[in-house]
Amino acid sequence: MSVQFELYGTLRDAVGERRLAREVPAAATVEVALREVTDEYPPLGSLVFDGDGRLRPHLNVLVNGENVRDLAGGKTRLSAGDTVGAVPSVAGGRA
Repeated sequence: MSVQFELYGTLRDAVGERRLAREVPAAATVEVALREVTDEYPPLGSLVFDGDGRLRPHLNVLVNGENVRDLAGGKTRLSAGDTVGAVPSVAGGRA
């Protein structure tokens, strides 16, 4: 099934594109879909997954605009045509 990926910040830089369309297995989870993309773009892997293979806690992953933390996390199932957004958290600034 076809899924769209929207990558921001350092994730976009690692891939060289902001948007990707990829075929993933039917009923794939967010985690499976992201693993397929990180397999294709190895520099992306360490930005998305930690050393234990879990989604990094500072990474905001959205499915159709809804944060997966409010759904089933990395186990959130995808449907054809879904958009997976990945946005690294931003910190800093001046007081």
